[in-house]
Amino acid sequence: MMTSDEAETRRLLERYAMAMAVSGDGLWEYPAIDPEQAFHRNIPVHYSSRFPELLGYDEQDFAPIAGSWWDAIHPDDLGHSSKVIADHLMTGKPMFAEYRVFNRHGEIRWWQVFGDSMPDAEHKGKIRAIGVVRDITVLKNAEETARNQLELITRQQKAIRALSTPIIQLWDNIITLPLVGAVNSERASEIMDRLLAEVVRLRVRYAILDMTGVDSVDTTTAEQLYRIIRAVGLLGGQVRLSGLNPAIAQTMTNLGVDISPFIAHRNLQDALQACLRDSDRFVTH
Repeated sequence: MMTSDEAETRRLLERYAMAMAVSGDGLWEYPAIDPEQAFHRNIPVHYSSRFPELLGYDEQDFAPIAGSWWDAIHPDDLGHSSKVIADHLMTGKPMFAEYRVFNRHGEIRWWQVFGDSMPDAEHKGKIRAIGVVRDITVLKNAEETARNQLELITRQQKAIRALSTPIIQLWDNIITLPLVGAVNSERASEIMDRLLAEVVRLRVRYAILDMTGVDSVDTTTAEQLYRIIRAVGLLGGQVRLSGLNPAIAQTMTNLGVDISPFIAHRNLQDALQACLRDSDRFVTH
């Protein structure tokens, strides 16, 4: 008949075994090893039945030595795994690592490894190490899918921004940027960044901002246009506006914005012809 202490110990072990079974984790234990032997392949290791199962092995087909575990680790991750163990032995901090392993069928799985060690009470100078491994492949695949989706969204946003500010080269030193819709401060900043980059890259003399598709402007937009004109001028180019409708012209006048730097033309064709004429005069002189 068991004593009360033995019964309590048995209940604790049963609860522990149940918790491990529910978690799906694999248990490992290095019993009474010399710390210097931590990297030896042939030292014995106790594996729970779940440990080899995570790798697709039956318990009897998985030798209870460290080499069985090491052989499963992806070659590119062996260095990381070894460093985690070395750091633990140096600092005493609990072990934690994430790395790839190959299962019995050659498939790559992601593992999360936890562990710790303590001096062995029965063997002076030796330690006992224990921990668990957890398969986190589903989580890693989800993270990769999320990263890929984020990269796709980023590429799409970049493409959308490029489409919203399409720069077209009309002549050797003349480009145009057709504007459509509202031009807020964020979009104006993108326009300036792209326009200045193209002015430098193509050695542009004239940049035509065609505003045929812009219905209205506010003070912020007018000020942004003014900054764009000044910035292009500092790079040796000149901005021409085309396609201003009467409402925009009146609004820009009423806003009190300095319009002296603005050179405007009725439409894109007139602006291009004027740029070509001025370009010829510039070359001639």
